[in-house]
Amino acid sequence: MKRIGIIGAFDPEVEKYIELLHLKKVDTKREIYFGIVDQKEVYVAKSGVGKVNASSMTQYLIDQYSLDGVINSGCAGSLDTNVKLLDIVLPTYVTYHDFLPVRIMKAYTPNEACLKPDSYLYETMKKVLKNHPEYTVHEGVIVSGDCFVTDANHRDQIKEQTNALAVDMESAPIMHVCALNEVPCFIIRTISDFSDGVDNFEEEASYQSSLLVIEWIKSL
Repeated sequence: MKRIGIIGAFDPEVEKYIELLHLKKVDTKREIYFGIVDQKEVYVAKSGVGKVNASSMTQYLIDQYSLDGVINSGCAGSLDTNVKLLDIVLPTYVTYHDFLPVRIMKAYTPNEACLKPDSYLYETMKKVLKNHPEYTVHEGVIVSGDCFVTDANHRDQIKEQTNALAVDMESAPIMHVCALNEVPCFIIRTISDFSDGVDNFEEEASYQSSLLVIEWIKSL
């Protein structure tokens, strides 16, 4: 994999990449940064929050830079009492929690809306995480939707509907676009809150995900 795209929604999800990989802005139309890391071209993009922003940036990156793979990293809210602050969630698949009715979502989304990560990217990230026994890692479903989940009742409703471990606003649309373009994709998220509007560790969670992805890139 020689040309890698990394997408984050907002500043904390991209800042560490720009700083530690010494990236420079390269695009006049979008907020995209570029650098060479161990002979690999790395493009880091700040998409903006939400499904449309994430989808648009993913397609733009694929079209403009002919990527070999896309990584989406950052923070997410926990939907499960066993998934704690700063735990890591690797998705077995991602889907939407706000694309209803479900039968329509399944009809118009690849793999009946069970959007699975590329197996090679998934396994190589798991190898990196074996070097970090200090982190608690969960494997399960991540769901996305165009809303901030900051209410415990709403959180529990999404959990009952999807049986997911975590919720965000960009994972599913990014992987959806990658699936349509047949570009390998992988998601890694660190828990920043309990989806109840109380605790919020967005910066810490985003930075942790970024550091792991940087280590992953260097391990390829």
